[in-house]
Amino acid sequence: MLTFFKAAYENLAQTGSLVESSSRLAARMTRIVNFNRPVHIVELGAGTGSITRHLLGQMKTGSRLTAFEINRQLFYKLSSLQQPQLVPVNDDVCRLQQYVCNASVDYVISGLPLANLALQTKEHILGAVRSVLKPGGFYIQFQYSLNDRPLLRRMFPLVQLGFEPINIPPAFIYYARK
Repeated sequence: MLTFFKAAYENLAQTGSLVESSSRLAARMTRIVNFNRPVHIVELGAGTGSITRHLLGQMKTGSRLTAFEINRQLFYKLSSLQQPQLVPVNDDVCRLQQYVCNASVDYVISGLPLANLALQTKEHILGAVRSVLKPGGFYIQFQYSLNDRPLLRRMFPLVQLGFEPINIPPAFIYYARK
């Protein structure tokens, strides 16, 4: 927790919050994930692994979690999880397609602070997410505002909205299906 707070203090625009995501938010985000079969999940903006740990705790043998974190301090903490299903990546999510094959991912789960990114960057990331998702796959994104709702609706044919009040701050969750 201290690692995340320190990273947030140094670059709040990159972390998007001063505190890590709650276990309630992780549970709400992943409620539609089918953990009864092997899945390939990509996590964007994994931080120190608060959502990552939740995912790993439910994944079956044969599943894979590719977790992106650009901040070196947070990545160091994330990579210390050392689970066989976890593939930590210390790189910009804009290079997603260099690490993950097109149409190979069941779910993309994102904690990226979209509100802090330029429109062109958001469009690039969402286009890459669409490319790596299998048909019928889901992009699950939490945000603290509804500002990017029109963008997600433009990029994905079906977008549903959830809300988790037990998080600091409370968070909206987009469930976007390819």
